[in-house]
Amino acid sequence: MKQHNKSKAITRLSIAALALPGVMETASAGRVEETYNADFQYGHYSEGGSRMQVDIFDGAVSAPVGKDATINVGLLKDVVSGASPVFNMRDYAHGGKIKQFLSRPSVPVNPCGGTTSICEERNQATLGGTYFFDTSALSVGGGLSREHDYLSKFFSTNYSIDLNKKLTTLNFGASVAFDDISPTPSQWSQQFNKTKTGQNYLIGVSQVVDKDTLFQTNMTFGYNQGYMTDPYKWVSFDGADPTTNGDDSFVHDKRPGKKFQWAWLNQYVHHFGQFNDAALHLDYRYSLDSWGSHGHTFEASWHQPIVDDWQLIPKFRYYSQDKADFYQAIFSGNPGDYSYYSNDYRLAGFGALSGGLKLSKEMTKIKSLHSLKFQTGIEYYDHNSNYQLGGNGDGAFNNFHYYLVTASFNLKF
Repeated sequence: MKQHNKSKAITRLSIAALALPGVMETASAGRVEETYNADFQYGHYSEGGSRMQVDIFDGAVSAPVGKDATINVGLLKDVVSGASPVFNMRDYAHGGKIKQFLSRPSVPVNPCGGTTSICEERNQATLGGTYFFDTSALSVGGGLSREHDYLSKFFSTNYSIDLNKKLTTLNFGASVAFDDISPTPSQWSQQFNKTKTGQNYLIGVSQVVDKDTLFQTNMTFGYNQGYMTDPYKWVSFDGADPTTNGDDSFVHDKRPGKKFQWAWLNQYVHHFGQFNDAALHLDYRYSLDSWGSHGHTFEASWHQPIVDDWQLIPKFRYYSQDKADFYQAIFSGNPGDYSYYSNDYRLAGFGALSGGLKLSKEMTKIKSLHSLKFQTGIEYYDHNSNYQLGGNGDGAFNNFHYYLVTASFNLKF
């Protein structure tokens, strides 16, 4: 009886860990999925201030192959519309304050409809498989992602092995991506083609501490090389008027051609039987890169079963990053004085607070189905320079917020 209870505890903690981002591939060593699965998710992302809107359609199916393997196929479609920050300049009509300028409206373009400055589709397809050994699992996969000016081909593999009577799992992963970038002529005098490659490696461990506690830690290493510049971002140089001084005062974003990244993620899950089998999830992630940026992410969520297989999941996240070495809100002097330069808000120093709520329901008493689970949620995100650790943010001109609404269902049969 004691061994049976311990096995149930390990299973419960493993399932809880699957809800943590990035753990899906690494928590199933030696455990084959015997059912057919179909997943679909819809998400709507909306930024304030008439900025970006994104509709996300994501579907996947997986099936067992014999007794020792599974295969999975995924399709993803994003429809992006709205306006995006393009450059910063001083607004001398209002005391010289820095102002962020968005892309200008354009004529209607399908599939977005209406008058929008950006209208973009991304279509992605993935294919993968997993082979399960007695105490380990090997996964391989790949995919293709396509936009009108961007093509990415990527491949990945992951190996997980259970040790210590399946109380410890070691995880190893690697991926590579080959990207082709072809900016549209509307932003340049002529279209050109550039390439970029990216490599990522993961090593981690998951440890069942006791019947109620799971701890996971992993490190990821990344290296990107090639065209790293955003071709749709511009940089202005203070003290010169681009309408009278030509291109020397208003130039394209320019970034290094190499980038090293490192991140360390720690995740803690604790089960509380006295609260109707609730679970507390705590995460901390530290990251740094060769562009000079350091990031901290803290996340907490509470997974609370309610009644009749309903579950409520509130969560909170805090993020802070330092600016890249070559970022400035406004540059002074001439472009030739700098090796690299960008005023992209994503490279600035800032902090972000976000919170959300998810509600899920699992039904197991449906004819011809093993189970049906659906989930809906909403998240609000506030990007603010004042939230940065150390208080070294840029100023209010970079601040914005967004909300994300999602709905998904999973079928097992």
